[in-house]
Amino acid sequence: MQKYLEKFKGKFSNSFQSMTSMSLKDKINLLEQLSNLLNSGIPITNALKIIILQTREKKKQEFLNNLVEMLNKGRSLKECFAQYPKIFGTFDISIIEMWEVTGKLWDAIETIKEKEEKEKELKWKILWALIYPIVIVTLSFAMICVFMVYVIPKIQKMYKDAKVNLPDLTEAVIQISNFMQEEIISIIVGIILTIIAMVIFKNHPKTKIYFDAGVLKIPLFWGLIRKKILSLFTSSLGTLLSNWIIIHEALWIASNALENKYYEKEIQKIIEGVSRWVALSTMMWIEDIQRWKENAYFPVELASVIKIWEQTWKMPDLLGKISWKYNKEVDSVVKNMQTAIEPIVIVGVGLIVWTIIMAIMLPFFNMVNVI
Repeated sequence: MQKYLEKFKGKFSNSFQSMTSMSLKDKINLLEQLSNLLNSGIPITNALKIIILQTREKKKQEFLNNLVEMLNKGRSLKECFAQYPKIFGTFDISIIEMWEVTGKLWDAIETIKEKEEKEKELKWKILWALIYPIVIVTLSFAMICVFMVYVIPKIQKMYKDAKVNLPDLTEAVIQISNFMQEEIISIIVGIILTIIAMVIFKNHPKTKIYFDAGVLKIPLFWGLIRKKILSLFTSSLGTLLSNWIIIHEALWIASNALENKYYEKEIQKIIEGVSRWVALSTMMWIEDIQRWKENAYFPVELASVIKIWEQTWKMPDLLGKISWKYNKEVDSVVKNMQTAIEPIVIVGVGLIVWTIIMAIMLPFFNMVNVI
């Protein structure tokens, strides 16, 4: 009986650990603390204990205590990190595994931290480009809804009492207002269900690839998203190759770090080709590029870098440079996008407001005739 209880307890513990998550900011802070302590010559278990003393959050303390307990039982740091897949991905574990052999664990922690910082920076750049239009559209939509539900009915009653013939535009606005009054709850529920459905569609393993493919085709945004993905891909691949991880595994790990199933699928095709001893540059469609048929997902400069690497074996340095280039392009696209989106949003909202105002004002001309 005790044997089964221990087995159940172990399964429950592993299940609990797999559900544990951590924000990107907290992870970067933890890695920075750990890197500094390890670089000072402090053993890993003592370094974790010091961080525990500096931590006020109970969940984080429990997580760190679990790491210390597993390390004290003889497990490697790679094995400990593998128990928390929602915190430490395949990239992290692979880097840790390589550097555990050399004894320079702080270098591995620093490498992972730099990768997470770059990912956080790219995410914030894209989010910053979207914040302004989202806020403006949300506030405008809320204002229009309030106007249609509470203001239009009063104006409708006034026109009805005055027995004014209403223009088609006014009739249309009133009909929309009546629909919103009658179906306001259904509209709110529909919006909530749509958001929930999109979240499920985005996160479900079977549908995520379609969501990710659709995101890459959104007008005005697809270029930004592609450059962000390529920046992370080239940076991760360069880091992995510089740590002597073989190309097949490096490609697989780098694709998982992108969190885009469509790109992961495309890279899997490349891995299959490389496994058959096909040149990586060929799998990147370098031959098509020579015929001026650029691939939509792996552009000319990336395929050219791969071709140069096959001749010079300086892939990590070249990938680092092209990753920096993509990062700069993301900055430029974000600035241009903010400049382009702002007038589009203002004009769009202005047209809607102007239409409602005209629908209200037109019947006044008929009222003058009645008077």
